[in-house]
Amino acid sequence: MDRKYIYRCEDSVEGIFTAVYEAWASVHRHEENRIEVRMREWEETFLFAEYIEVVSDAEKSEKVQRSVRLRVSEEAYEMVMKAALSQEPEKGEVIYRFLIFAYREGPKACKSYGNPWAMKLFEIVRNFENESHHLKGFLRFEGKERGLLLARYAPKNNVIGDLMEHFSDRLNTENFMIFDEKRRIAGIHPGGAAWFVYRLNEEEYQELCRMAQSEDMYTELWRIFHSRIAIEERKNLLLQRSNLPLRFRQYMPEFQKSVVGN
Repeated sequence: MDRKYIYRCEDSVEGIFTAVYEAWASVHRHEENRIEVRMREWEETFLFAEYIEVVSDAEKSEKVQRSVRLRVSEEAYEMVMKAALSQEPEKGEVIYRFLIFAYREGPKACKSYGNPWAMKLFEIVRNFENESHHLKGFLRFEGKERGLLLARYAPKNNVIGDLMEHFSDRLNTENFMIFDEKRRIAGIHPGGAAWFVYRLNEEEYQELCRMAQSEDMYTELWRIFHSRIAIEERKNLLLQRSNLPLRFRQYMPEFQKSVVGN
């Protein structure tokens, strides 16, 4: 029986690509290696396996990313980046196996759906892009203190980079923030300047939660708009739920009851 070498890394782009680097640079055969992302407190363990804890390394991560862009393609790089930011528990292993295949096949690997790892990567990326696409339409900005526009959400995938790219182009002169409650990170865009992502400490997280729950005129305008465009006789709740999944509505003011008068 072949011995397994399992590289455990943190759930981050840097962590996953460092694990790919370490597994590739090892003396073991690819068939003996496995990459496991630490996403839960409890992880499945394998008998006859050696666990190797990977320490994230920016230089090693950058080497892998640069190699993918040069030796495979920009499309492959974008796909593995989105996969690394996804919610998929097996993403580390999928990225590793896909890259083994892609370095051999070159740019055509991205469209080689007959390969199980390429197909699995495609499915992960499609899920990531679908959620990002939905949120570009469902995200709601509300006016807060000091002229700040704030939107909050709790996505399955880490799509904050995609959303910041999208909204910074459309709200270039505005001071706005997109708050990911699940990961406790915020995308921040100072008006007219470059956006960046910031990880919140406990005090900042609590303050932002407090700010997000306060209502303003934008909150009520969303409710008024929603009620005015509705045609009672043509309501179709099944179609509405299909087009707008329930999990998005907790952050949409038009689906929340007003605090005033309740």
